[in-house]
Amino acid sequence: MKKIVLSGGGTGGHIYPAIAIKEILSSGMNEPAEFLYIGQSDGMESKIVPREQGISFIGTCAQGMPRELSMKWFSFPFKNLRGFFDAFKHLLLFSPDLAITTGGFVAFPVLLASKLLKIPYAIHEQNAAMGVTNKFFADGAKRILLTYPDSYPADEKRVVVTGNPVRKAFSSEFNGKKFMEKNPGEMVLLFVGGSRGAASINRACVELSRDWLLKNPKMKIIHITGERDFQEISSKISEKNSYIVLPYLHEMREAFEVADLIISRAGATILAEIACIGKPAILIPFPFATDNHQEKNARILEKSGGAKVILDYDLSGETLRQSIESCLAGECLKTMGEKMKDSRPKNVETRIFEAIKPILG
Repeated sequence: MKKIVLSGGGTGGHIYPAIAIKEILSSGMNEPAEFLYIGQSDGMESKIVPREQGISFIGTCAQGMPRELSMKWFSFPFKNLRGFFDAFKHLLLFSPDLAITTGGFVAFPVLLASKLLKIPYAIHEQNAAMGVTNKFFADGAKRILLTYPDSYPADEKRVVVTGNPVRKAFSSEFNGKKFMEKNPGEMVLLFVGGSRGAASINRACVELSRDWLLKNPKMKIIHITGERDFQEISSKISEKNSYIVLPYLHEMREAFEVADLIISRAGATILAEIACIGKPAILIPFPFATDNHQEKNARILEKSGGAKVILDYDLSGETLRQSIESCLAGECLKTMGEKMKDSRPKNVETRIFEAIKPILG
């Protein structure tokens, strides 16, 4: 039986690709495999991964590098040192054949321990610009799996452009329950601020709803705010019938099925999910992403014709209205949806399995 460790966290953008890779390996291997996920004890992964079947979760200690001067600089080295010893102990006990990480600071202690224990490891980079942890350990990786070819120099032996994996919920035919039933002629806008929410998108969405929603009774909004802003945003909405507010939605595919247009951040994972379903999108990149990778992701899709881009400092209820109305003109939504679907490489899951299989022997 093969043993495989997975790690990645901080946001759903790192967690869900790791779960997708687990699903790919589980369905493709000829022999049973045991999976262990090492993540941050109090991170999102501690809530998401235990919901999945066929994989165990162990929490460890980790902290991202502070972006500004604060007291976190004092705890940063000690938390990660403790995280390294935790990861080292877990790997020693589990004795995996392979470690696969998908980025985020929690992957750092796992990769460092893997390197010292001589456990082969592979990394997957979702974004157009490689993250700090992946960049640091790329030289020692047996495989470097990329979504975008320009995020790391080409290397025929180790680097494989696979695309970004998505969970089976997105890659298979939808046979679940839709989030809501649509009346004839209704148009549904889905606002998503990423797994932790986005304050700027939340504010602009509320601004948009005040007048525009009343003037367009056929429009409905599903707004996923993130848990932090849920109570505040919910208290500002009076049109509860045409404006649905949620703190988080695990089964995002249900909302995707009814959405005519998705307004979102530009993390690589949600973009892969949007492309898989073939939905048009308005993208508002997170302005403080490492190496501005979200804008790079978004511009690639804008260039292909699958999305429109509004930069965060330009975002308001008015700029949202203008962009939405331009998408609603003529056949724009249909054309954007087709271009979005075409943006995703074919056979992503097969490419990932074929890249990893030789390492597992």
